[in-house]
Amino acid sequence: MSLKLLKQSVDIVEEEINSINESKKRSCSRNTNSSLKFVSEHQTRKQHKKKLQGVRSQLISNDAKSEENIKRLLALSMNHINIKDAEKIVQRAHKGRYVDKIIPKVEQESIFTEEDFRKFEEEYFNS
Repeated sequence: MSLKLLKQSVDIVEEEINSINESKKRSCSRNTNSSLKFVSEHQTRKQHKKKLQGVRSQLISNDAKSEENIKRLLALSMNHINIKDAEKIVQRAHKGRYVDKIIPKVEQESIFTEEDFRKFEEEYFNS
């Protein structure tokens, strides 16, 4: 009989402990839920879990950005500028706008000489 009484007493104590723990859990959850009702949603921070695809895409994009930046830095470090391009840049900087170069017109040379024209005139008017 003593063994039976011991088992019953242990069961009773375990039930009391479980009920106390459950009541604490309930009260905590009630308190947190009730307090959140008064706080707007945009003021609370939500924890977002990072997904594997998101992390991979960020790493790939960061690698691409770093490669692009390296290419730009290498291009800037090379000081090879054509003289013509440099002159265009300087001219545009002074004038403030792009101006086409005026190409001087070259007078066309005629195949016929002045003597040929005189002969033609004489033939045309005399005939």
